[in-house]
Amino acid sequence: MKYQIVLLSLIVSLSGCGQRNASNGNIQEEKPGTAVTLTHVAFGKIEKEIILSATTVYQNKSVVGSPIPAFITEVLIQPGSRVKAGDILYRIESKEQHALGNGNHAVIPIKAERDGIVLDVQQQSGSYVTEGTVLCSVAEVESLVFEINVPYEQQRYAYSGSKCMLELPDGTRLAATVHAPLATMNTVSQSERVIARAKAPFLPEGMNLKAIFAENNASSKGMILSKSAVQSDETLTEHWVMKLADDSTAVRVPVEIGNSNVSEIEIKSTTLSPQDLIILTGGYGLEEGAKVVVTQEKAAL
Repeated sequence: MKYQIVLLSLIVSLSGCGQRNASNGNIQEEKPGTAVTLTHVAFGKIEKEIILSATTVYQNKSVVGSPIPAFITEVLIQPGSRVKAGDILYRIESKEQHALGNGNHAVIPIKAERDGIVLDVQQQSGSYVTEGTVLCSVAEVESLVFEINVPYEQQRYAYSGSKCMLELPDGTRLAATVHAPLATMNTVSQSERVIARAKAPFLPEGMNLKAIFAENNASSKGMILSKSAVQSDETLTEHWVMKLADDSTAVRVPVEIGNSNVSEIEIKSTTLSPQDLIILTGGYGLEEGAKVVVTQEKAAL
């Protein structure tokens, strides 16, 4: 009888463990889906972009130097100051006057020769300078140009009269026109310098930026998607998107891509339609048949 009671207790205990395990299994199966946002394909075309490097240059600059050996008594400018012809930039006194040590010594004004903007200030008040020492340099604002480095094999894009977009480091874009190539070529990179002009705010000389040319043979109108929706393997040879098969299931759809720009990419495949719900964000790393939760649906591009 005692053995029967022990056996019965053991069976009840094992049964309880099985129920708990089954319950735990059910909990594990009920994992929440991955949060995603959705988009649709749109119709349009993207021009292929050729990106070259460019630099800001002021073609007309005047260097202001000291006419005599002197001490600088006052500096009236700073980098970025706008000046007009005749404005006083510096005041200096000769070393002979300075040696007298009285308060009535003659001061010599150094004036701007033309309108412009001060690029740099190389000497400060109290400094002693010799004759010809550079005090500052002034550039004509209207003489700002953009020197584009054009590899020889890409000269067909940057010819006189061609258009491009200049992208500044902060992302601002300026419409520019190519004017003429310079008669020099970099012997190492075999690139030619080409001058472009654009309506621009004051920019410092020597700023590096991008010159973006659109290739003329743009593809015909087709489907385009946000780049965020397109995934690829490590070698960039295979591309795919994740779309919804139903309200909560994601499936992988291989696609063939075409031209692209900063934010969009062409889809050449015929496996997608405007009605498909494409995962825009949250789709990275999802497996075939993964469960998802839609948090927001975004309009087509």
